Amino acid sequence: MLSGKETELLKKLDVLAEKVDTLAMVIACKPNGAQIDRLFKNKSQKEQIRILREWDLPNEIVAFIIGTNPETVRVTLAKIKAEKKKGKTKSESKVEEQ
Repeated sequence: MLSGKETELLKKLDVLAEKVDTLAMVIACKPNGAQIDRLFKNKSQKEQIRILREWDLPNEIVAFIIGTNPETVRVTLAKIKAEKKKGKTKSESKVEEQ
């Protein structure tokens, strides 16, 4: 059985491990920017944000990679979520009409 201090230490190590994983992903995808340029060629900022969030990157990292700020990322994600919700509502209405 772990003591309270040991449990707390394990929680901190888990958080640290998640941050290291995120850092590794950022380093892997942006050593010179060419990979990002190819990945996002002809894609809107909204689509770029959607793709990077699918990788579970935090808003701050997403903003850094695409050259914007975390607030823009947050607002864009909220709009995407609202659009998905609105789309589901429309499709549910069509099913009910049939």
